[in-house]
Amino acid sequence: MRYHDTMLATVTRLSMIGFAIVTPASAAPPTSTAKPVEDAPAEIPAVPYLTLALARDPSVHKDLGLKPRQIDKVQEAIAQVDEQFWQLRDIPVKKCAAQLDLLYSKLMSGLKRELTPTQFDRFQQIVLQGRSWKALVSAEVAGTLKLSAEQLTKVQSALKESLKEREVAEKESAGKSSGSQEQTRARLRTAETKRFMEILTTKQQADYRNQLGQPFDFSRVTQVGCVAPELRDVTAWINSQPLTLEKLRGKVVVVHFWAFGCINCIRNLPHYQGWHEKFAGQGVTIIGIQTPETESERQLDKLQRNVIERRIEYPVVFDAASENWKAWGNNMWPSVYLIDKQGRVRNWWYGELNWEGAKGEEYFRKRIEELLAEK
Repeated sequence: MRYHDTMLATVTRLSMIGFAIVTPASAAPPTSTAKPVEDAPAEIPAVPYLTLALARDPSVHKDLGLKPRQIDKVQEAIAQVDEQFWQLRDIPVKKCAAQLDLLYSKLMSGLKRELTPTQFDRFQQIVLQGRSWKALVSAEVAGTLKLSAEQLTKVQSALKESLKEREVAEKESAGKSSGSQEQTRARLRTAETKRFMEILTTKQQADYRNQLGQPFDFSRVTQVGCVAPELRDVTAWINSQPLTLEKLRGKVVVVHFWAFGCINCIRNLPHYQGWHEKFAGQGVTIIGIQTPETESERQLDKLQRNVIERRIEYPVVFDAASENWKAWGNNMWPSVYLIDKQGRVRNWWYGELNWEGAKGEEYFRKRIEELLAEK
């Protein structure tokens, strides 16, 4: 079981943050089985996913001065790659690097086509700021700054040192107030800036600052995983007439994947039913997608009986051909996803919500309340 918030937050945790990006205060406590994305030291897939996250964000659009027509065109460019990026999120980088490269190139071509040269240059500055100190070891930045082999070695060591410091700080600040956590993050950012800048010559420092441009406030970025994949090829609906996520826009939606013979799934079911009972009248829809794992779970009558026996009252989808499982790039029973009023995936969790003391149910309940309060 692994906790995941959004891809931007994942990128945030993987970056050595020397500027403005911070780990979201709303993030749930990590569980004992949580682990970073594979190949964490590399900038792939960080750069493609960070670029995608920033390209869709209203605060970035405002900074770039995009006109309404440009925003629509940018969203169209994102829509061409969004679901494919989403489906690759948990695949080891070595197995999907070529696909990521193609998607990233397609996204960048679309953005370059719709933005003016000035806007595109500024967007690249914002992405570079988001990459933070890890960008120093990338070929384009190291080459532009003309970093020596000795400097690159020092940067790599500094990255490891900063990562260790952040891991220690996260453990020590767990449970403390948001103000105290922000003070810790500010202290770490200051220390990191000093550490990395000391590696660069005076000219390199000036050149790097020039590449970065004016500081961008990343705290304004809304963390989004993707536009939620539409429900498709449903074998049967239980407890409901057919629904679409598009028609549910304006509501907060919880989608969970399960199989009725899965004990870990069964342990999560009371939580979903509890959310249904608490929030259904407030604009929240729970949808359970039963994707079979065993032959027994492929029998509709058994699923129908199980829904009754488990006293499940919210809509249940029978995903007999696993088409929704594939569309979501899902790989674990159970998994739960939280979708905001605009139809965007904002948070997700793999496995039992309260596994070995994890407070996943409490975290998701609070996130549901936060999304209900969003305009």
